[in-house]
Amino acid sequence: MSVYLLLYLIVFVAPISNLIHEIGHTVGAKIAKASNILISIGRGKRIIKIVFPKLEVHVGLLFFTAGVTESTREKDYTSFEKLYITFLGPFFNAIIVVIFFGIYQFTSNEFILVFMLYNSWLFLMNCVPFKIKEQESDGFIMLKEIIAKRTK
Repeated sequence: MSVYLLLYLIVFVAPISNLIHEIGHTVGAKIAKASNILISIGRGKRIIKIVFPKLEVHVGLLFFTAGVTESTREKDYTSFEKLYITFLGPFFNAIIVVIFFGIYQFTSNEFILVFMLYNSWLFLMNCVPFKIKEQESDGFIMLKEIIAKRTK
């Protein structure tokens, strides 16, 4: 892998792909009529804060690392709402994969390929149910909601 591809992955692909994923969750939260939404991209000291009505976006110093979306509203989310809010994050990455796969068919460009593969990885890893300490994957959250729904 060239240095340019590595820089492209770290500076562009990872943060943009993570943002796309978090926008998926945000769309789900908006559909569920969330009153406040916070998207955090990266970790460490906050270097950027963008405020919109009912939405804040924070970018951390390590902007190429993970992202998280938190949303609230007065009434608790139903199981179904939690499911689709959670599902839409990986789904948005899947949409990007399909789009960039089509683009890659016409232009076999390694930059397009890296963008497509990173979004494929985000989609797949977020669908696998796992929990590390307090960090739960989207797949874990969805599975937890499905199991909780069946036991009620």
